[in-house]
Amino acid sequence: MQIILLIFKLLGFLIPEKKNFYIADKWTIELPDKWDTTSKEIELDVESDNHPIIQTIFFEPGSYLNIKAYYLDISKDDIYEKVEADIPDVIAVFENIISKIENKKEYHIPNYRSSKFKSYEYTYNEYDKNFYAITTGIFMKGCLLKIDVSSTIEKEVKTAISYLLSIKEADPKKTAFLKKVDSYRKHA
Repeated sequence: MQIILLIFKLLGFLIPEKKNFYIADKWTIELPDKWDTTSKEIELDVESDNHPIIQTIFFEPGSYLNIKAYYLDISKDDIYEKVEADIPDVIAVFENIISKIENKKEYHIPNYRSSKFKSYEYTYNEYDKNFYAITTGIFMKGCLLKIDVSSTIEKEVKTAISYLLSIKEADPKKTAFLKKVDSYRKHA
């Protein structure tokens, strides 16, 4: 496959470069090389084992297109201890979060069906601009990954939603290595 890509590059075909970005050191998402990332602490009215909740924001410089992601570890009380919540419980948490959004309607990602995904589309105003957004919940046992894709241009959002299909669990060895490198940089 890499040989084919090299041939295309040599022949002058434009193949956009992509790179992996991390979501809370637990997942990766593949985005165009020119994208950047930042993060901020957010508050939610949801019971979770995460305190504080760090939202990772991916954005295309010079554009209103952005992807905001965060995850929640969700547990439930068992007879003797707390255990990871089952997927129906995780879905209920997502539905509780999304219930606060007005004028939303369910959105189906084209050519993709999964009971572990649920998306809603809606619009909102921010910075005196009208934004179109698609919010997606990705459900796993004991965990909710919530992704918001938004822009002032609806077509950009519907194109960018395909990036969600590149989300994978991060390799724990790689993230441990990156944390070590980061700590060395901070002390240097």
